[in-house]
Amino acid sequence: MRIFVAIDFPQDMLLKIEQIVSFFKTKTPPVALNWVQTEHLHLTVKFIGEVREHKVKPIQEVLVNTLVDQAPFDIEVGGLGMYPHKQTPRVIWLGITGGEPLIKIHTQLDKNLASLDVKREGRPFSPHLTIARVRRQADQAMVKSIGQTLSQFNVDPLGAVTIDQVQLYQSVLTPSGPNYTTLLSIPLNKV
Repeated sequence: MRIFVAIDFPQDMLLKIEQIVSFFKTKTPPVALNWVQTEHLHLTVKFIGEVREHKVKPIQEVLVNTLVDQAPFDIEVGGLGMYPHKQTPRVIWLGITGGEPLIKIHTQLDKNLASLDVKREGRPFSPHLTIARVRRQADQAMVKSIGQTLSQFNVDPLGAVTIDQVQLYQSVLTPSGPNYTTLLSIPLNKV
């Protein structure tokens, strides 16, 4: 099973993001980018990857124990960026401010899941919301053009979102895109 830990956004925030994506679609070549469908938008906190089914329950236990004292927190979506950089983008993303609790959660999960032989991250976690990926068949000139075009735009803050639960998802990759199934929803400590 391919699994990951993520947070979801409320419908009003998804609609704002959808409007931004619709605008960017008019400015970029349609064959070059694979835009994330609105219903699939989430912020990945920890990508776990492929695991055997018998490991899911222990992973769920680690997740619950890691989040037991985590209070709800606010983040804000805004800003536009590209990985690895705007000259040759592979991923187009919206930024997250107020993401310190996400970094803390990621760091703890990374450490705690290592006891179950889940591979640790090799680079620092930077909270972001992926909105598009450049298709592999896009040629260099097109990729460079996308970077130049999108770097002309700024995305103003879209408002605060309260994060009060964390999800464990299973992802099944299909030719028409990924299918996500919620394996566990963990409400954050409201005390």
